[in-house]
Amino acid sequence: MKKTKEEFTDSVRLGASILFELRAENVELMDLRGIKDVTDFFLVATCDSEAQMQAILNELRKEFKAQKLTTNGVEYKEGVRWAVFDAGMDLMIHLFEEEKREEISLNRLYADGKITALNEADFVKSTKKKKADEDELV
Repeated sequence: MKKTKEEFTDSVRLGASILFELRAENVELMDLRGIKDVTDFFLVATCDSEAQMQAILNELRKEFKAQKLTTNGVEYKEGVRWAVFDAGMDLMIHLFEEEKREEISLNRLYADGKITALNEADFVKSTKKKKADEDELV
């Protein structure tokens, strides 16, 4: 059964949209309810570089604060190639560089959870902007 965007929590929707907007790849949602007590969901994504990872973490901090959504902090160390954004009981976002993602293999560790590959079109609004007509100008 395909999950629609409306079925996701606010934090999952916001996290996924930021991941896609900042060009993270291979974005997956792991449903860990009943499996892991620390959080309900993991969002897992691959970054091309440490700079991209930092940009995503900064945007997550800014947008979660702006939306008044819970956050418990970030685990990140330069050179580790893995970062975690902790949004509390609802969500943890794991960012990896490709090689580190394969090494840690969360998919294998949490194989009991439901893992869903997310689609960018479900989370990112079209960026085509309509040109204003003269009537619309104030």
